[in-house]
Amino acid sequence: MKIYFFSGLLITLSFAMGLDADAQGKKIQKTYSWEYAVNSDVKFAFNNYDCDLVIHTWDRSNIEYKMSVDATLRSEEDARRLDGFIEELEFSHSAGSVEFNNKFWQSRKNLVGKKTIDLRGEKTIRYSDFNISGELWIPEGCNLILTSKYSGIELEEINGRVNLNLYNDKLFGENLNNNLTISAKYSTIEFNRVGDIEADLYNTDLETDQIEDLVVISKYSKVRTGDASRVTINSYSDKYSFGNTGDISFTDKYSDLKAEITGNLKLDCYSSTLVIDGIKDVELKSKYGKYEIGTVDNLHISTSYSDNFKVQSLNTLNVTESKYCTYKFDRLSSYLLLKEGYSDKFFITETGSEFKGMKVNGKYINIQMAVDDTLSYRFKANLKYPKLDIDEESMDVRIKIVESSQLEMEAIKGTETEGMAEFVVNGYDVAVTFTED
Repeated sequence: MKIYFFSGLLITLSFAMGLDADAQGKKIQKTYSWEYAVNSDVKFAFNNYDCDLVIHTWDRSNIEYKMSVDATLRSEEDARRLDGFIEELEFSHSAGSVEFNNKFWQSRKNLVGKKTIDLRGEKTIRYSDFNISGELWIPEGCNLILTSKYSGIELEEINGRVNLNLYNDKLFGENLNNNLTISAKYSTIEFNRVGDIEADLYNTDLETDQIEDLVVISKYSKVRTGDASRVTINSYSDKYSFGNTGDISFTDKYSDLKAEITGNLKLDCYSSTLVIDGIKDVELKSKYGKYEIGTVDNLHISTSYSDNFKVQSLNTLNVTESKYCTYKFDRLSSYLLLKEGYSDKFFITETGSEFKGMKVNGKYINIQMAVDDTLSYRFKANLKYPKLDIDEESMDVRIKIVESSQLEMEAIKGTETEGMAEFVVNGYDVAVTFTED
């Protein structure tokens, strides 16, 4: 991960040059500083506005803040008034709690080229140029609450809890050895390693190397992490990418999710795209989705509408309701259950000698399945307008009743045994094709 530094800017502005009068205006280039003794686990709230900021952590029980001002005022009186005002600034502090606010003005305006600053409790001053930057030292165990706008921020490794409220910021952090809470808009956030994250993101990029649990609400955002523990996502038009994870709960619209190996998945998706290498079990409710999965133990679908599934290896498929869906499985090793289907397509390349069968009920269903030629099984059908392409000659047909467009059939392939594999097909205009596996 790239970490960006603003230290060069701070060094440039760190020389206290006092007040300088010239033909263009009255110049202030000066560094102001504040230092307070605090507890090592102090609660520190910092309100940062339009100020690039470097936050260092140290093993001292002190908070130190240096603010560098580079400004050109319209008159010497304005320059002295601003300098005096900042010199007298004092922030709320105690051993257990400190609050800084570097937005020391009430308002800054630019009306038809006339730039003014309304200092809190002071007269309005005029300026032509105004820039500030900051450098901060806090205890390693500090619990940091940072509110910021329009700034670039660098944060060193910290052990305390961190709460971020960001707007149009770029924050680059090292390790955060505790929990992180984020509310961010139009921002970029990067960390190395983080504990638990709770986030509310809007049009924001979040990237970490490794995290513990993640709980996030997001819109128009991108989240990229390495490995993670449990993940809970409520998403709208986002892109998520993970390494290995624990269980994932994903509720979304118009979003993408990529991961390597995960625990169990609970999905409630609308027009989503998921690409995952390996999953334990999946519970799914979906519309207009695309799913590409490497291996999965059990796929349970409550409702699926116009979805597309591509799975390399699956143990069992259990579908309660499905319409206009396409299922492509390289291998289905145990069982297929479709309780109610409508205009669905199933393409299964391999099942194997341990396959237990399928039970299908629906309308306008098309099933193309490879069945191991050594598998003994029972075949039962109750269909209207059937379209069967199976090897009846190799079967012992026990029942076959055809009345008009209605078919009732029962047959045995191989040796009949108790608990043998069973294929049951019921419905209307159902096509079944068995090929040799």
